[in-house]
Amino acid sequence: MNEYVNIYEELGKRLAYEQVTVSVSIDDDGNAHEYIGQDGEYTSTFTYPVHLVLFGGGHIAQSLVPVALQCGLKVTVIDDRMEMKDCFPPLIEFIHASFDKLPARKLNKIVNPYFCIFTHGHSHDSECLYYCLKRKSSYIGMIGSKNKIKYCFEQMKEKGISEKKLSKVHSPIGLAINAVTPQEIAVSILGEIISVYRREKNACIVSPSLIKTLASEKNCVICRVLKASGSTPAREGQILIVYSPSMTCGTIGGGALEEEAREEAARCTGSYIKTYDLSRDGELGMTCGGEVTVLFSYRA
Repeated sequence: MNEYVNIYEELGKRLAYEQVTVSVSIDDDGNAHEYIGQDGEYTSTFTYPVHLVLFGGGHIAQSLVPVALQCGLKVTVIDDRMEMKDCFPPLIEFIHASFDKLPARKLNKIVNPYFCIFTHGHSHDSECLYYCLKRKSSYIGMIGSKNKIKYCFEQMKEKGISEKKLSKVHSPIGLAINAVTPQEIAVSILGEIISVYRREKNACIVSPSLIKTLASEKNCVICRVLKASGSTPAREGQILIVYSPSMTCGTIGGGALEEEAREEAARCTGSYIKTYDLSRDGELGMTCGGEVTVLFSYRA
């Protein structure tokens, strides 16, 4: 049991800096063992939630923020005009700062940043781009014409930024959908960001609070989807914490699958896996047609 706790404590520490892969191996007695690494029989890659950092609070940012919040993304807006704060809902973090004097200490604490640059000046864009290229991030996108982008990139090269790093900048920002209005451009930007963070089909986005819970909760069973193939209501990496058949936290897809998992959790006293056939002929009588493998781990 202590081995299991330590894994999630370590996962919480590492996720602040990188994606982390957790593996599960099964011994000859059918017991499941979890560890950090990627050479097990089952692997899941975990990452922190996407955090948008928008440089510039103009019309595009104002159109992007509501849709991003609906998708469950965290958002921070940075602008040197204090009056722009009133253009955004209180759910987001607004930072009033000059673009040439960005609060690096505060920004560097943001985990898994997705940077979007659309300030109200070319020089500001260059300053923000340089900051973004100097730190680790999952996405950098910058708005602009071909001439502006060329100019900004030349400035970056003069500052020692390599071609390899510049090639990873999404510029012009957003998917090529012939967007014209701020609202359409916002849709194209969010579409591109979604395509990036959903690129790895087996990557599981987990909140820091859930990882903290996984590392500390006792007297419960943790059910985690290790594999989902075909048509299923579950996604790999989904987690359900079962305290009792009627008291749970999280989900592994709902329906008959989750009901069966709650019942199995009531019987669980160790750590093992079960595979569920979700075809019409399967034990759950579902018609999805896929297959789901779930890890059950008892926490005393």
